[in-house]
Amino acid sequence: MEMLSIIVILLFVLMLKTTCGFVVTVDAHETDCFYDHAEITDKMSISFEVMDGGFKDITVEISGPDDDRLHYSDKDSSGSFTFTAMKHGDFMLCFNNEFSTLTPKVVMFQFRVARDLAYYVNPKERKDDVIEQSLTQGLTNQLSARMGAIKMEQEYMHYRFRGHLEVNESVSFRFLVWSIFSPSLLLFMTFLEIIYLKRFFEVKQVV
Repeated sequence: MEMLSIIVILLFVLMLKTTCGFVVTVDAHETDCFYDHAEITDKMSISFEVMDGGFKDITVEISGPDDDRLHYSDKDSSGSFTFTAMKHGDFMLCFNNEFSTLTPKVVMFQFRVARDLAYYVNPKERKDDVIEQSLTQGLTNQLSARMGAIKMEQEYMHYRFRGHLEVNESVSFRFLVWSIFSPSLLLFMTFLEIIYLKRFFEVKQVV
């Protein structure tokens, strides 16, 4: 039982280390880039979704250590990419919003790097002693990816909920203002009509 608890804790720690979710705002005419280091045969997983701004589209570029372009898409709303690192070094993920004139874009994305199973099998190449079996590490990577996808979906739903809540509050406020303004306007018009009719039927005496 104690060993099971330790394994669960280690899985949770590894999941936190290998899963990174971010929400960034890319202003108009700007490009934001993010970097992560990977070794050869490491599995890299990138997913993104434009949550708000204009037509909810943005240009995405993924480059390798030697400025090798691995992916380029123009005006995408969402996407998911998985590939194996063929070189060791820093990989770059860029969001380009230069085509937008005024509107900033809110982007939620994840940039994950999972060690190859051989890293955990060969003790000479392993710099830590977290998990000894490659099968356990493979399951950990799958769990991390799925938990990251769930976390990203929950963050997106929370953002959408906040947006709908703001719209609902705005509509409720306008309805309240109109419900006060409309009877006030009616009373005011009634008062003016009474004054007008009173003057219209008023009998003037000529002295």
